[in-house]
Amino acid sequence: MSSKAVRLLVIFSVYLLVDGNNPKHQWTLLPNVLVLDVTGQQATFPLPCLDSKAEMTRKGIVVQNIVWMVNGADTPKRGNTFLVSLEESLGGGNYTCYSEERVLLNHTLLLLRQEGSKRADLNCTAQNYDGGFHCYWKYPKQSRWTVALVKAERVRPSVEDTRCVTDASGKSWTSFSSEGKIHCDLDTGGNGITCRETCPQPEEIQLLHVLVYIYTENYMLEEYSVDFYLTDIVKPDKVKIKKVNATMAEWRYPGSWSLPHSYFPLVSQVVVRKNCKKCGNCIDLNNGQIVTNQAPGMFQFEIRKTNILCVRIRDPLYASQWSDWSSRSKAAIGPGEERRAGATFKPMC
Repeated sequence: MSSKAVRLLVIFSVYLLVDGNNPKHQWTLLPNVLVLDVTGQQATFPLPCLDSKAEMTRKGIVVQNIVWMVNGADTPKRGNTFLVSLEESLGGGNYTCYSEERVLLNHTLLLLRQEGSKRADLNCTAQNYDGGFHCYWKYPKQSRWTVALVKAERVRPSVEDTRCVTDASGKSWTSFSSEGKIHCDLDTGGNGITCRETCPQPEEIQLLHVLVYIYTENYMLEEYSVDFYLTDIVKPDKVKIKKVNATMAEWRYPGSWSLPHSYFPLVSQVVVRKNCKKCGNCIDLNNGQIVTNQAPGMFQFEIRKTNILCVRIRDPLYASQWSDWSSRSKAAIGPGEERRAGATFKPMC
C-alpha cells in the first residue's frame, strides 16, 4: 500500500472516531449535565472546558495551562478540550477543569444513554383525588444508582412549556407549566417519589406524565415514565373494622379519602368465612357481597355464623382499584374500644 493510501486511511479512521456516528446525539438534561446517546462503538467525544476564546481571554486563562480531573482524580490532560474515550458503556463521569492555580473553571457530569434503550414503566397509586400520588420503580438491590431528575406535568398535545427546578439537595423537584405546579420528593429509600399537584383538576382533561431519569454507578442513564389520570390510579386506604355489638361490625371511610363523601362515594366488598388466613383467597365465585353506605361515610354488616370478616373498598363511579383487605374475627374489638371479658383480638390480614 502506498504512503498516500496509508495517510488517507489514517485520516479516515480518525474521522470515524469524531464524526458523530458515536454519539448519535447530545443534549442537556440539567445545567452542567450533558447526555450522549451512544451506540457502544469505539469513538471519542471532544468535551470543552470553556466555550470560547473570548471567555478564556476575559478570565486570563492560557489554554495550555488548563488541567483536568475525572471523578475526582488528576489526569495528565491539558488544554481546553478533553477527548473522552467512548466504548461500550465506558466514558461517562464527572469531568472538572481548573486553571494552573487550581481555580475551578467548569465542571460537567457526562451521562451516557445506550442507543435503543427503552423507557421502563413506573408504578403509581393515589390515596384520593386531592392531587397527591406516589410512584415507585424496581431496581436491583445490589446496584447503586442516583436520581438525576424528576419531571411531572399535565400534558397537552404538541405543547412543551414545562420548566423543572431541582433543589440544592437533589432530592426535590418542582415542575412549573401553564397547567399548574407539581412538586415531588424522593422517598427515604431512594426508589420512589411522592408528588402533589398544587391545583388538581376537578375534571381531568390532560393526562399526568411522570418521567424519572436515573443513572447507574457507571454513569449510564435510564428513563422511567408513565402516563395516567388520577382516576386510573386511585386506591383507597384500608378500613378499620370495629365491633358494634355481638353480631354487628362497622367501618368508616378512611380519613385520607376525599371530601365531601357525597361527591366521592365508596362501596365495600364483604366476604365472610369460618377459616381463612388470607382474605384474598376467600372470595366467592360471585366476588363476595357488595355493601353500600348505611349512613354518610359509614358501613355496617351483620355477622352471624362466621368467624372471619374480610372487607375492602373502592370508588364505584370510576371502578378504581380496590383497597387492601381488612379483616377481623367475630370476637375482635376495634381500635379505641375496651375489651369485654373473655374477648380475643385476632387480626388476620
